[in-house]
Amino acid sequence: MLLEGKVAIVTGIGPGLGREIALLYAREGADLAIAARHQERLAAVAGEIEALGRSVIAIATDITDRRACEALVEAALERFRRVDILVQNGHYDGDYKPLGESDPQDWRDILEVNLFGALHLVQAVIPSMRERGDGRIVLVNSGASTDPPPTLGAYAASKAALASLVRTIAVELGPDGIRANGIQLGPMDGENFRLYLEDLAAAAGRTYEEELAVYNEQFALRYTPTTEECAGTALFLASEHARPITGQSIAVNGGKWFLT
Repeated sequence: MLLEGKVAIVTGIGPGLGREIALLYAREGADLAIAARHQERLAAVAGEIEALGRSVIAIATDITDRRACEALVEAALERFRRVDILVQNGHYDGDYKPLGESDPQDWRDILEVNLFGALHLVQAVIPSMRERGDGRIVLVNSGASTDPPPTLGAYAASKAALASLVRTIAVELGPDGIRANGIQLGPMDGENFRLYLEDLAAAAGRTYEEELAVYNEQFALRYTPTTEECAGTALFLASEHARPITGQSIAVNGGKWFLT
């Protein structure tokens, strides 16, 4: 029970990584405040957490709204009297337009979610974490922060800024016992991934299995990690095993970058 007695806020709850992190934390003993924009998704995951015997509150939250982020933290503190862990997993991909065709306002909208949303949440948890002299912040990032794909320039820029935010938190809040780390994700096997690969397979005239084998050649481990596997890093970073680690961006991508 790596998180027994701890309270975690996890945002970006949906069918993928956010859900897996929340459930893994619950299995490891944490009580949770979970957040996303859609209440129906939250209700489903909250039910799963309760079935594991943990306490949970589920609050629909737009992380671009600073007051909504403050209200989320206030609700967690009112219910549980503490917040030990913050996992910011919410994100916005962007407009998928080439740089020369992008509207600068679209870039600002992406930054509002991926950078300022994280900043709002971090600022909201600082006082209670500082008072207790301990806190663990995990900001879910992307390999795009260092290896930007075409048409995802705004997303990549926002994630590079997020990696910088991690380092700033580490430097400024480390003396208060607060550590911060990022998880740089690559592709993950899930529902959306499978639909994407089915389209690639159909276009190439290959079976799904054949297309998957070709796709996995980009990874040193020759397979696409699952969301459940990737959630394990978020557990490690929130646990006492990671106490001396802060300001880091950990690549969780099956070794993709070793081949590029």
